[in-house]
Amino acid sequence: MPKTSRKTFLTKSLFLVTSLSFLERGLGLFTEVMAGNKPSAPIPEGLTPVSESDATAKALGFHQDANRTDFTLYPERKEPSAKNQFCKHCAQFTKLNDSWGKCNIIAAGIVSSQGWCSAWSQRT
Repeated sequence: MPKTSRKTFLTKSLFLVTSLSFLERGLGLFTEVMAGNKPSAPIPEGLTPVSESDATAKALGFHQDANRTDFTLYPERKEPSAKNQFCKHCAQFTKLNDSWGKCNIIAAGIVSSQGWCSAWSQRT
């Protein structure tokens, strides 16, 4: 068996780890698409969903899918008491249809009823 240099070993290892990372992300995306994690009702005509890169949305840690919340920044979102914290249960949410609504805080567009942000407060 031929000797492999340290440089060759490190190069091949880096390539393998990078390839596996891209493959996992690609398969994860494929799995999400196949699972149908998209809101079931169509986006109301003439309205656009809030971009998660919007300044206000970013500041609030907003995601259209609450399961994508950054739990390192918002550990309270992982607690069992937070399992029903979705936009559709928030005091700031006004329902447009089964999957979309307006938010009084993030006014840049419409938000998914399955979304979440750090400004979430229980509807009374």
